[in-house]
Amino acid sequence: MRRGRSITGLCLAGALLAATAYAKVSPQEAEDKITLEKLELFADIMAVVEESYVEEVDTKTLIDGALNGALSSLDPHSAYVPPVTFTKQQEAVRREYGGLGIEVSMEGGLVKVNHAIEDGPAYDAGIRAGDFITAVAGEKVINKELDDAVEGMRGLAGDPVIVTVLTPGQLPRDITVVRQQVRGRAVRHRVERGVGYIFIETFNNDRLTKDITSALKSLEAEMGGTIPGLIIDLRSNRGGLLDQSVSVSGLFLDGGEVLSARGREASDTQRYHAEPGELYPDMKIVVLTNPGSASAAEIVAGALQDRGRAVVLGRRSFGKGSVQSVIPMPGGQGALRLTTQRYYTPSGKSIQGRGIMPDMLVSLTKDKGEIRKRFREDSFRNFLINPDETDYEERYEDVIYPPESWPEDEDYQLRKAVDVLKTSIYERLLDEQKTALEK
Repeated sequence: MRRGRSITGLCLAGALLAATAYAKVSPQEAEDKITLEKLELFADIMAVVEESYVEEVDTKTLIDGALNGALSSLDPHSAYVPPVTFTKQQEAVRREYGGLGIEVSMEGGLVKVNHAIEDGPAYDAGIRAGDFITAVAGEKVINKELDDAVEGMRGLAGDPVIVTVLTPGQLPRDITVVRQQVRGRAVRHRVERGVGYIFIETFNNDRLTKDITSALKSLEAEMGGTIPGLIIDLRSNRGGLLDQSVSVSGLFLDGGEVLSARGREASDTQRYHAEPGELYPDMKIVVLTNPGSASAAEIVAGALQDRGRAVVLGRRSFGKGSVQSVIPMPGGQGALRLTTQRYYTPSGKSIQGRGIMPDMLVSLTKDKGEIRKRFREDSFRNFLINPDETDYEERYEDVIYPPESWPEDEDYQLRKAVDVLKTSIYERLLDEQKTALEK
């Protein structure tokens, strides 16, 4: 036991120093005494574990686990990041890995280019959708698994790679492409039954707002100069960059608040506003959400809903409405990822643990007689409680389900979104939305 106590001596000394510093700050000596006793208990438990556990334990790993255990009791997103892990994370952010900027699949044993990102390295080198890649750096790709076939395309940004390209009707040719740091397309768009449709896969793309603007211009041209209605599909979008959620919302708002992030003190509040001048002020908008729509996706849905700019349709979103700050620890001792703020929509509603409730609840799947339990933020152990305790669950009787005859391969939520845009249901839902906000 003495050996165990000596091993944990440094830990105990640090704990006692922390307790002493704390005692100087706090006037409540009784509470200080309890805190000190708990820290001594922690050291005693560590000593017993080191001395008596069935296998030899790594003290450092044990302490890291204890730290994370304490933080996870606060909420599931707060954690301690050890020094080695934190260093690797920082290096991963700084080091730029590159690619060719293409989306591919296997067809006929070859790599087929389904899409070349405009202004990407492959596009600039002359590669287009419909081309086939037969070799990478001289190594043939025929009949390889897709991951193995494209492995050679990846590398450090700035390094060149030679790919052999086959364009139907032409002879194969070698093209040198200089790898760049590229992001995959986060936006898909098309005309859907006479209205515009934009699918946003992620907000982790610093070109997202520009890409959406470009997609809207393409839809406008394709539809004869006017987009009669727009569907913004945020289903299963896990979020991403805060600045992109603000600027994307700003495309459809004429200035004003998009969200606020509020901490423990009033002075910790930050407010984010859209730039004046929305693109299409008279265009009807429906936003699609589901339980997989989280964080930045919820910010956009909540802002457009609260500002009366869009109807939200689908299912209640995930409810990730908290902000984590990364705080480096002194002396290179890793970092603390700590929840420091909650997100609020323009009307002052917290997203955390509740999510965004659609104006029209529509199921993608057929009626099973009850609302199936979905995994959301409030499914986590020790999730951060929302101060608003009013009921925010979906009610079975409010959900619109596909008819029994509905084809399994057709998107019922998307069809209902089109119907809403094309009928007076849109105006009715906006009126109901406004009434609910005024209560």
